Amino acid sequence: MDTNRTTGYTLNGSTVLPLGSTLPPPRRKADPQQVRVRIRRRFLLALLAPFLVGGLIVVAVLFALPSTRDVDIVPGAAVIGIDGEDVAVVVYDDSSRPGLFEATFQMRVAAFRLSDGEQLWDQRLNEDLAGDAIVLAGDDTSVYVASEHGLVILDAATGAVRVQGADVPGIGADAVLSASAYGYDTEANVVVALTGSGALVQIPVGDVTAVPAEAAVASRWRSSLDAGPFLDETELTRQVDAAVTPGGTTFEIVSVAEAVQRDALVITSTDPAQVIRTEFVDATLLPSVGREPQAGVLLSTGQYLPGDFAGIDEDDLEALLARSLEMASPADNIVPAAGAGQGMVLVQHKESVNADRMLLSSVDIATGRILGTAGMQTDALRALTGPAGTTVVITAAPGAWSANRLLVVEEDGSFRPIDVGTLPWWVPRFG
Repeated sequence: MDTNRTTGYTLNGSTVLPLGSTLPPPRRKADPQQVRVRIRRRFLLALLAPFLVGGLIVVAVLFALPSTRDVDIVPGAAVIGIDGEDVAVVVYDDSSRPGLFEATFQMRVAAFRLSDGEQLWDQRLNEDLAGDAIVLAGDDTSVYVASEHGLVILDAATGAVRVQGADVPGIGADAVLSASAYGYDTEANVVVALTGSGALVQIPVGDVTAVPAEAAVASRWRSSLDAGPFLDETELTRQVDAAVTPGGTTFEIVSVAEAVQRDALVITSTDPAQVIRTEFVDATLLPSVGREPQAGVLLSTGQYLPGDFAGIDEDDLEALLARSLEMASPADNIVPAAGAGQGMVLVQHKESVNADRMLLSSVDIATGRILGTAGMQTDALRALTGPAGTTVVITAAPGAWSANRLLVVEEDGSFRPIDVGTLPWWVPRFG
């Protein structure tokens, strides 16, 4: 056979090799140390294999499934001017914060540049499960937030806490730990604070030191601030059936077919004089309102009458009541329409008479034409307008049951979403 030419054959217990060939070298004896090493490696591989396979399965599942976040934006947001641009500063409750060294429940404040949606910073305020907080004001240097931990002054560039609570100069240990004890006076451009001794102090926006409030500021805010545990947010979140622009154009929601919730938006303009109607289902208007000082008087009966009663004797009950009825006129309660500065009005409505889904539409003031529409899971929380004229609406994205995003109203009437509380892709999965 051919194989005998190279390997030979065995005859009577001896190996016979072909002519010209040599005896193959003897098989080398295995090193006992190397054998033990190979046995250990195989044993460890067999031991770790289930863990490696299980880990790969877990990682694959984490990447395949979307990361869920439980974020709830509170109404007390603000749009402030930073470096000449509108920046939305929002406070939100985060009850799903991932990370080994992160508290599960947090109240946080984040800043977003509205021109491109970029998040500038995101700062933890406290580790409360729930509470009240409101962004009061801000400028290029500082952002002022009132919370149940007192006044918090943040750095506008980084979000870092500059000073808070009892450490605020001019307030100190007299600080009231309640969000309802603080306000922002637009006329004087100062943050107003009620102290534990009952005095009112003010902090010029951009500063951190409180000084005694001016007489006019104190008069406007004395009946509006308190140390109560709850912040009244009803004014911030209300929707209306009538609104107006500074130029005199009015907007009104009128019923067309009440049985099927059919409404019409009536736009009445003066220049040029015209009336435009656009029909919706179950429509309301989003106003542009903030937390303003609420003047009023407390009657001897314990009833509080909101309004300006300057020049009327507080003991003249009849005159006070008559003035209160005058101020209750619907014409006096018409508020500015959100988006009017961009030439549009914002209408919340249903998709159809049989739908539960809510929509937000922008309507051109000049023509009544619908410019853009965005879907929402629930009612819009609030609309805000910044110093540069950008309007943004706090909403719940479809599928979310709490407010978790901002809708920026573009110049063409379309809506650009900004998600709040988002994290880098690896954080929700690996912390």
